Amino acid sequence: MQPPATSPAPSVTAPRRRGPPLFYIVVLLACLAAIVWQTADLLSVRRENAVRRAAVAGLEQLRQENAELQQLRAAATDAERAGKDQQETARLRSEVARLLESAKELPALRAEAQRLQAERSAAAARAGTVSEVDPFAESKNRAQRINCISNIKQICLAARLWENDHPELHVLPSSFLVMSNELNTPRILTCNADTSRNRANSWQDFDGSSVGYELLSPGVDSGDPQVVFVRCAIHNNVGLTDGSAHQLDAATHRVEKVDGKFKIIRLNAQP
Repeated sequence: MQPPATSPAPSVTAPRRRGPPLFYIVVLLACLAAIVWQTADLLSVRRENAVRRAAVAGLEQLRQENAELQQLRAAATDAERAGKDQQETARLRSEVARLLESAKELPALRAEAQRLQAERSAAAARAGTVSEVDPFAESKNRAQRINCISNIKQICLAARLWENDHPELHVLPSSFLVMSNELNTPRILTCNADTSRNRANSWQDFDGSSVGYELLSPGVDSGDPQVVFVRCAIHNNVGLTDGSAHQLDAATHRVEKVDGKFKIIRLNAQP
């Protein structure tokens, strides 16, 4: 007998594992979230950088505009100063020309005074008398002092012209020779009353020995108009840094050095 047939054992199907796919999805979603976050952060950084660059560009533009404004202000100031210097130069040159015209009449006046004095001396010799007061001598002295103050005025104006030609220095010339172009002739550097010196007729003949005026403040800053720039020791005439000339009475005024600068001092009235 054959053994009874046995039926095959039923197959058992293993259950599906769902864990790994779900893990991968979670990881993928986390990566996507990280990418999105980083992208948003990067875009935010770029926006901030763009804003900063715009701010820096605006600041640089403001700086450039401020620099241009400063340059325009400086140019306007220079133009205004140049205009004033030109006006002052024109005025000084006109004053020098007027003084030169007046100086041309002095030789004729001196010759007339000498002629009158000679006639008076001859008349006094014939009469055998001599006047105690010589009016012709006094007239000569006045003429010499007037000529002296004219010379000082021309020297001061020449110094101001030199200063206007050198605005970057802001000082008056340091010597008579330095401003020779503005003085035109060295003859005005000798006072008519100074008989101990010989006039130099041209700058080629000038060696300094003919100078009869004292340059008290060579190279002085012209900011103080009361400083004495030049002086005649014979007549006590002075010229100031502002271009003015003055005849001082020795009984009431004298020149003294105050705080390192020569100035006119008024003497106390005598009781």
